[in-house]
Amino acid sequence: MRSGFAAAERVAPDRAAKVLCELWFRLPAGPEKRLRGEAPAGSHVFELECLGTNLWGYDWGEGPLVFLVHGWGGSTGDFKFIAANLVASGYRVVAFDAPSHGNAGPGPWGDRHANGLHLIEAMNVVLEKFGAPYAVVAHSMGALSSVHGLVQSEVDTAGVRFAMLAPFIGGEEGFRDTIGAIVPVGPRIFQRLVPLGEAKSGVRLEDFSLRGIELDAPVLIVHDQGDRPNPFRHGQALANTWPNAELMATTGLGHRKVLMNPAVSARVRSFLGE
Repeated sequence: MRSGFAAAERVAPDRAAKVLCELWFRLPAGPEKRLRGEAPAGSHVFELECLGTNLWGYDWGEGPLVFLVHGWGGSTGDFKFIAANLVASGYRVVAFDAPSHGNAGPGPWGDRHANGLHLIEAMNVVLEKFGAPYAVVAHSMGALSSVHGLVQSEVDTAGVRFAMLAPFIGGEEGFRDTIGAIVPVGPRIFQRLVPLGEAKSGVRLEDFSLRGIELDAPVLIVHDQGDRPNPFRHGQALANTWPNAELMATTGLGHRKVLMNPAVSARVRSFLGE
């Protein structure tokens, strides 16, 4: 696949852009192999109507309300260890699966396809049900979708603490780097891909971004220096931009192991308690 896209950059950029647009919105696994989570013992399971289907989640513990927001292709299971740590520390966690993710039903584009706006709408639905949270712990695209959901729902973000793990910044830069980690996408393919993706999703890439958002809230950014899909420099740039942001740089954890690392979980817990 990589050699094919490298050749297409020279001889067939239009065709390659069309193929890549289809792959762009395709989730990494179908329903039978999808990442899933289980409701912890003692939690309350809920389903909420969202985009013509049901999102799935659980409500666990007592104390300040914390939303756990997965990223592209993720699920509530991503936060198994972080959720248990927070509940044991006196927090109430609400974790949920967006349409076509985890235990949720198929979204508007079917079981295997979705877009970032579907994740934002899931955040809006959960906000309507549970109200504004004390904090949000989000992974990858979940960082972007949670911030946009809070803004759309007119929640004062200055009153929310954010822990962003391997945040996806969105925009042309974010998508180019993420797609480029999978297949080589040269400028001729990418300049054709952008309008195709924008037309299909119904949103401009630059409007689906963390760049340009003024976030005065306390923010903890955890980013691994070897993260391939979401390069470390993106998290570093956000930490340098937002006035109350701090960066925890890790090594050897990549994009997903930050979710299971004890030191990361402990730092998230202490950050929420500051």
